[in-house]
Amino acid sequence: MAGYRVMGRSVAGSFFVECLLREAGIDYEFIHVSRGDSKSGDFAAINPLARVPVLVLPDGRNIIETVAIFIHLVETSPALAPPTGTTARDRMWQHLAVLATSLYPALHRFHHTYYYAPEEMFDGVRDKALEDGDRWWDYLESQLDPFLGGASPGATDFYMFMMTRWVPDRDRMLAGRPRLGSFIEHMRAHPTVDAVTQSHGRPSGT
Repeated sequence: MAGYRVMGRSVAGSFFVECLLREAGIDYEFIHVSRGDSKSGDFAAINPLARVPVLVLPDGRNIIETVAIFIHLVETSPALAPPTGTTARDRMWQHLAVLATSLYPALHRFHHTYYYAPEEMFDGVRDKALEDGDRWWDYLESQLDPFLGGASPGATDFYMFMMTRWVPDRDRMLAGRPRLGSFIEHMRAHPTVDAVTQSHGRPSGT
């Protein structure tokens, strides 16, 4: 059987998938899917939602949506997550929920405002999205010690670092949040992050 395959783009949601596979020591093939390709009929047969990432399992099955992929990887590679039944594991799920259901929608409303309002309302929607993002960055700042996973990066830290790369206003994100700034610098220097970024021909940590 073939190994894992990751269908995505270098700065899209597939970034954390590659990081977790590398952290778990799992070989994989990366398949670049352009924005145009993701809207094709062929890709719709793989993911009707027309977006990346898609994780193709060794048996040929596909998993779509970042949370579903995250769950699959931590369940099949126990070293990626704290033990079941521990407070640390509960906190991992809590952090994932905040990232995926609260912070991500705020970023999505800013970058893809056309899904949410007519053009004459774009500025107002984006302003509210930034305000909403501030709320969640404040919460995450309070959770870093120095990582969400504690003394060393865990699975949610790679997920969160990916999202810091999507912010529309980096200075605003970092203002008054020293733990977040330190977190980003540490994650940039992480060997796994460096390996993934370099594999796409991008400067380290971008």
